[in-house]
Amino acid sequence: MAIPFIAVVDDDEALCSSLVDLMRSMGYRAEPFTSAEAFLMSPSRFGLHCIIADVHMPGMSGLDLLSELRRQGNTTPVVLITALTDRQLDQEAAARGALCLLRKPFEISSLLDHIERSLRK
Repeated sequence: MAIPFIAVVDDDEALCSSLVDLMRSMGYRAEPFTSAEAFLMSPSRFGLHCIIADVHMPGMSGLDLLSELRRQGNTTPVVLITALTDRQLDQEAAARGALCLLRKPFEISSLLDHIERSLRK
């Protein structure tokens, strides 16, 4: 099996970098993107095994990114992360096809569990 390839899309450069480092420490290939728009323009958007995306970003949100991916026929599992507490986000994330929605600060083990589960599918 190929080494799992994970994209991290978050405008918080420190968090984005930390999550990429975490993914790499787990033996995954990982690439950072500081916006949904940058991700959508990248050839790396193909062949991914999982995407971690922040909900609230300038420009296109993580929810809009998820909708755009699905519109394009891209079924890569997406883990959404957010600091927002709005409970309606859970329903919206599920309706748009997110693997899960994690609230910051989230447990690293929870993030890794969701990614591992997505890789087994």
